[in-house]
Amino acid sequence: MKYLVVDDEPIARRRVRRLFNDYETFECVGEAANSQQAIELAENSQPDLVILDISMPGMDGIELGHHLRESHPDIKLVYVTAYPEHALKAYQVYASGYLVKPIDQQQLAELLNHVFPNSLAKIQFQVGHDIRWVNVADIIIAQTDDRYTHIYFGKGDALIDIPLKKLLSDYPTHFVQVHRNTIVKKDSIVKLESVAGAHKVVLEGVDEPVQVSRRAYSSLKSLY
Repeated sequence: MKYLVVDDEPIARRRVRRLFNDYETFECVGEAANSQQAIELAENSQPDLVILDISMPGMDGIELGHHLRESHPDIKLVYVTAYPEHALKAYQVYASGYLVKPIDQQQLAELLNHVFPNSLAKIQFQVGHDIRWVNVADIIIAQTDDRYTHIYFGKGDALIDIPLKKLLSDYPTHFVQVHRNTIVKKDSIVKLESVAGAHKVVLEGVDEPVQVSRRAYSSLKSLY
């Protein structure tokens, strides 16, 4: 998940980035001290999330929000303000939320869980004697493997003892079922293929297409 920080105060920008350091799934793609810089950075980096101050010289955060909404309709806007009464203005540009200065870790975690459900969730797995964790947001494919579930993510793969059915019910906004033994990350779906009666789904970052059942293919066609 890519985010951009917009604030005319360098200390405020550094604080936001420091708080985000706890979340591996979020990558800062830039800082902007004013709206013009923000517009240029948003155009070049296509962030999923913009954290922006309301009170800035020149074009303020509200005006900037309107501009970003027009050029990037899917972008998530989160306003930062020292004045809670400004929250109503933020929601008038369909903001996803707001943070009141000074921002703390709990405030940020609650907001991220609201804006991006499951983005902070982690699943535990074991490698030898080591216990490790993977962010649910990073899991691209999960398949049944005998009595275990085999998960594939950007930096590798692992076996876990969580059934597919539970993964699907716990993280319905993240996964979609494509076969009785396979679920995939919804946002990673690039396209559906149907060749000689065989249905497959192409996933971003995955070399080989994944088999799709006939029933799932019909459902996916209506979604994508």
